[in-house]
Amino acid sequence: TVLTNLDKEQYPLEKLKQLYALRWGIETSFRDLKYTIGMLDFHSKKVMCIQQEIYAHLIMYNFAQMITSHVVIEKKQRKYTYKANFSVASHLCRLFYRGKTTSPDLETIIAKNVIPIRPDRHGERKATTKIFHGFLYRVA
Repeated sequence: TVLTNLDKEQYPLEKLKQLYALRWGIETSFRDLKYTIGMLDFHSKKVMCIQQEIYAHLIMYNFAQMITSHVVIEKKQRKYTYKANFSVASHLCRLFYRGKTTSPDLETIIAKNVIPIRPDRHGERKATTKIFHGFLYRVA
């Protein structure tokens, strides 16, 4: 929609790439909310209960982000710089809320579970086309 409805002279491809790069942090936050925190499915039918689930997930996400931002990761002689693994951090924050771990343990375990930051990483997109087979198998 953005590529086809905008004027090519006013919004060249490079400008659109820059705008999308600015949005990338928001996209990864939504991915973490949906898959890591568990906001992909709701467990209620009432609107008020769904809103309560959304707020609970947002609070857990903000808490996990706050904890991971305060964890100090030691720098070693490595190829990449490292950051905390958000999946492990969110799971440990969930355990902390349940009273199954303590605050110092939480921070040390998060500091041990790190992943590399790989800048300018590009991978080929593996797009496949799906073939519709029809409903002939139902006729018998």
